[in-house]
Amino acid sequence: MATVGGTSGARSVGFLRPEPDRLQLVAAGAIPLTIALLMVNVRFDGVWGRGVLLVLTLLAAVVVFGPGMAAEREDEHPAPAQTALLVAGLALVAVVLFRLAQVFGVDHPLRASGTLFWTTVLFAGIAAVPAWGPRNSPVCALIEVAAGGVSLLAFVDWVFDPHGPTTSRWILLLLIVIYAAAYSRVRAERPRHGVQIVNAAGLAALVLILSFAGAFLPFGSGGRSSTWWELVVLAAGLGLLAYAVLERERGPGYLSFAVLVAFAVEAGVRSPSGASLVGWPLLLLIVGGGVLALGLRPWAATRRPVAVRPPEPPPPPVTPPRAAPDEGETRPLPPTGESPTEPQPPVG
Repeated sequence: MATVGGTSGARSVGFLRPEPDRLQLVAAGAIPLTIALLMVNVRFDGVWGRGVLLVLTLLAAVVVFGPGMAAEREDEHPAPAQTALLVAGLALVAVVLFRLAQVFGVDHPLRASGTLFWTTVLFAGIAAVPAWGPRNSPVCALIEVAAGGVSLLAFVDWVFDPHGPTTSRWILLLLIVIYAAAYSRVRAERPRHGVQIVNAAGLAALVLILSFAGAFLPFGSGGRSSTWWELVVLAAGLGLLAYAVLERERGPGYLSFAVLVAFAVEAGVRSPSGASLVGWPLLLLIVGGGVLALGLRPWAATRRPVAVRPPEPPPPPVTPPRAAPDEGETRPLPPTGESPTEPQPPVG
């Protein structure tokens, strides 16, 4: 651990700050500890007191989340070990808020819209600290914006008490639009955070289509999907796929696969009148087959002829200039007493 000193707060932070060469070791111990506390909360629910489970989970959250927040960031974003500490710590924080709501007298916090609203708002605020603060964690940004979406759903259900799941589906569509606008604002300064916001939009689209199967929406789900909602989900899935291909990002690609598979399952359900190709199957066959044929048609038959220009003559060779002759080397000096221009007569 780092050197301990200073005030009590500084000593606490120093105690929780791991050395850089031991960060992976700390994360390797924190993950089993987190899993163990989650299992204790499940197995001893109703056996131990709610206050006991709250205190135990709170202590574990401090031990796990604290080192993730106190560790120094070595690069622009946290190292994988530090990210694991932050995510595990946030999981324990979520359980702490759940137990806190039970201590306040709410037996089923996930079914009470008002309780779910304030717990998710508080959770999103806690996740925003490592997401946008000095830790600059993109994964925590995904957790924060997803929790914010849940809090919006809970707020609408708590205040307006709508009947049926249609209102929640419109809120999910609104969240997709909000996430797309947020991505356009943060992609220049924090591109990795922008990718996680795109992932949040994919999660909203996935929850939207799965709500027709009766999943993921405590505020109402089920029913037969309409053409409008199928169009929304199909557009979201194809948009995720296009973004994943253009930006070469895996997360949106995985989510696009899940969204499109869920769309195919939901939209492929046989109608009461019987099986028919009319509708999405026929439309997608026409569009997909046409685009595929356009991409596979022979290139030589479609390209325009290009006029071939004759090759230009090569430039004339460049003759290097000759050096000026050195007069001292080509014209020897005459002997002593002789004129350089008049020859001497022979003697005798």
